[in-house]
Amino acid sequence: MAGMEAVKQCDVPVAILQNRIKAAKDPEETAKLQKDLDQLLETRELIQQTVQEVVRLATDSKEQAERVLTTKPHLTQRENYNAAVEYFRIRCFDWRKQEYEYARHQLSAFVSLCEERVPLTRIKEAIDRVSEKLKK
Repeated sequence: MAGMEAVKQCDVPVAILQNRIKAAKDPEETAKLQKDLDQLLETRELIQQTVQEVVRLATDSKEQAERVLTTKPHLTQRENYNAAVEYFRIRCFDWRKQEYEYARHQLSAFVSLCEERVPLTRIKEAIDRVSEKLKK
């Protein structure tokens, strides 16, 4: 396994496509794989921006939003967390679909929102507002 670098689980699909691009034999295959990679990275960026926007709308200040996005607290508010992430999955990105699987790796923000005691109704309202933009 010489030359194999550790890759975070959420980055495996990117690494696979990058390796397939390097190994591609013809320009058409390379172009198709590059298009797939661009689409994957675009989707990941959209998911990250969407989570950040939900956090921004659900919190009271820039400082709280920053704390939510950077801390990884222990989950004690499991009921609210489960309700919030399920709502996010249904309204925004269903991570059971392969193209949105990366959304699973962004759920720590919802742990933080719940641990900050942001009311579930407020989290859901933020998700609703952001999901409306996604549908446009």
